[in-house]
Amino acid sequence: MILLIIIISATPFKADRIEITNEDGERVVYLLGNVEIEQEKTKILCSEAQLNETKKFVLLKDSILIKDGEGEIRANRAIYFFDEKFSVLKENVRLVSENQIISADSLEYYGERRVIKMFRNIILEDKENKVIAYGEEGWYDLNEEIGSLIEGPKLEVDREGNSPIRITAKQFLLKSKENMCYGYDSVIAIIDSITIFCDTISYNVKEKTGMMVKPLVTEKNNKLEGTSGEFALQNQTIDYFKVFSGTGSYWTEEGSHNIIEGESIDILFRDGRAFRIKVEGNPKGKLYLKGEKENAGD
Repeated sequence: MILLIIIISATPFKADRIEITNEDGERVVYLLGNVEIEQEKTKILCSEAQLNETKKFVLLKDSILIKDGEGEIRANRAIYFFDEKFSVLKENVRLVSENQIISADSLEYYGERRVIKMFRNIILEDKENKVIAYGEEGWYDLNEEIGSLIEGPKLEVDREGNSPIRITAKQFLLKSKENMCYGYDSVIAIIDSITIFCDTISYNVKEKTGMMVKPLVTEKNNKLEGTSGEFALQNQTIDYFKVFSGTGSYWTEEGSHNIIEGESIDILFRDGRAFRIKVEGNPKGKLYLKGEKENAGD
């Protein structure tokens, strides 16, 4: 028989079996089987629970589901504090909201502010922007849809049928409402055969444009670097790369080697291949023909 009891704190709960004890002056309620606990708009479901009525917290175990009108969290173990609406969840933690899916080994959830802290094996999926981020530690504000990941994080931006843009950095800042991703310190980004090394990168997922600080852009033996830079995609492939106060080094199909300098260097792409280079502002260049390079040591 399912029992239903209203405790002093006005928190309703029910379970297949209920035991009430007084331990060291604290009233503790043990709930076993099909546990349901409610607090305002929050409902907690699990297999077992230990409710400390005096201190107003509950220990939860097995098949845990905490849900409200904004989303739900699942886990295998948790503790929930009623007054603070604060919970710590562990083992197979998975949070689902309107625009995000977040999984981690453990998670702290601050219900009043809808802020979470995440630890170990984090996967954060932005469903709206089709961005997936990975890391070992981070936080996320579900109201503002802003978060950060540290400890070896990486980021993947979906490109609808093409391989995703892959970025690693020491830290990421995600601003989902603004459609922005930021990577800081020792950034490496891979777009098809192009690899970008830079101090900082920002990418607008909707506009498909990016900014870079101190970029070094490489493609096979070709290089482009500068104090800052920008790039854009069109039809899910690279449209152009541009650097400022830059230098470029590239090889032609005939084997000639070109070195160029200028206040801005713009490389335009067509069908995924560079087809035009524009240099503006005090342009300089050197051309080494194939034969000259072969005889350079003579």
